[in-house]
Amino acid sequence: MLRVFIADLHLRAEAQSQARFVDFLKGFGARSELYVLGDLFDLWLGDDLDLPRYQPVIAALRAYAERGGVAHVMVGNHDFLFGDAFFAHSGARPLPDLTVIDHAGQRLLLTHGDALCLADVDYQAFRARIRQPDFVAQFLAQPAGQRIATARTFQDGSRTATAGKTAAMMDVDADAANAALVEAGARLMLHGHTHRPGVRPLPAGRRVVLGPWFERESALIWPADGPPQPLNMGCDAADIVG
Repeated sequence: MLRVFIADLHLRAEAQSQARFVDFLKGFGARSELYVLGDLFDLWLGDDLDLPRYQPVIAALRAYAERGGVAHVMVGNHDFLFGDAFFAHSGARPLPDLTVIDHAGQRLLLTHGDALCLADVDYQAFRARIRQPDFVAQFLAQPAGQRIATARTFQDGSRTATAGKTAAMMDVDADAANAALVEAGARLMLHGHTHRPGVRPLPAGRRVVLGPWFERESALIWPADGPPQPLNMGCDAADIVG
């Protein structure tokens, strides 16, 4: 089974943005599995609003399923409002954060990564607040215009806050990542979120960071019977499993 790991595509509604993913997915089919580790979309404001806007991506995921592929989609901090309709229309399967899988003789721990950025205490407080079921229900009950305005306010505030934070503050906490590996009995953690692709050593194993799609496609393509093939990740197979 070939497995393909991607994260942080941040797809927008513009046709060109969606076409990049559509073309990428055409390269995979039966006996392959796609793992999206968060932030497939740059912003998801509810299935009712965004299923029509992202129809090319939804159709591509459905076509992938119909030709024998299996897509697993984890929410990120930009698209955590996926509902049942997204999965029903796309044919994708929800992927919990955290998830452990066995592949090619390796035990892999999969996460988006933002919950491990512990030094950014303001973000963690904000994350906890907006993911409360009551907040989500109230937000989704708002009319479209109000949801868009609220999201823009949040985005503006996030950009302002980010400008005053150090790179270290917004990175994954190494001790927390190591503890998660130990608890999962895994030696490799795969995640996105930080937009800093590459491999970071940990006492218990390695942290493999998937690359964002801002300038070019990035993925970890891993056959069941061969070495991993990093695409635009600033590392090679030996860095991951050597």
